[in-house]
Amino acid sequence: MNTYTKEINGIKYTIKVDDMLYFQSQALWRAIYDIPVGRLKDGFKIQIGFSLYILQKAISGYCIVTPDYESTPFLKVNEDLTLAFWIQMEQLDMLQKYHINGETIRFDDKIAVAKGSIVKPKICLQRFRDLGGSGWCVNEIFQNKDGKFSNVDTTEYESIYAYQLLNIRPSVLKALMLPYDYIVVIDGDDIIELLNEKDESIITKNSP
Repeated sequence: MNTYTKEINGIKYTIKVDDMLYFQSQALWRAIYDIPVGRLKDGFKIQIGFSLYILQKAISGYCIVTPDYESTPFLKVNEDLTLAFWIQMEQLDMLQKYHINGETIRFDDKIAVAKGSIVKPKICLQRFRDLGGSGWCVNEIFQNKDGKFSNVDTTEYESIYAYQLLNIRPSVLKALMLPYDYIVVIDGDDIIELLNEKDESIITKNSP
């Protein structure tokens, strides 16, 4: 982890991040550049996709921190932006790989999960416009003899925050910016099928 300082509109901003992910800071710098200087103060929050970036007054300018997603993000902050930038990279890479315009999700958006399903090998994620929260619903699935997938029947659901996936199943995070009405099939840590709002396979369409 290294410390970087950048001056924007006469104010110095300091971040700490792994140097391999510093390039992901460009969206943050652009956002700060567009904010009127008079609005900036200690505790000011900037949302970029999944993450909130929080200004903390320093001797010279501001340090930038994020909620501590691996602990208690509503109470603690993390000076190391590496995790926030990694999530941003994973989600943007997913969209760019399949040429998709995404829909924002925040770390504190809720996800509906069929009880016990999130740790099963094969799961299906579907994003509904009218579900509330993030719109995402997670179910365990099984593969029929004809190769098609079906949801395991359940009537019990629970809600989790999006950030909790970091400690449960971090590989799911990259799919969370996909648009409403999309369906994602995951086996282990791998996305094996991705359907758009027309039930067309995005993976097949983008295969060589």
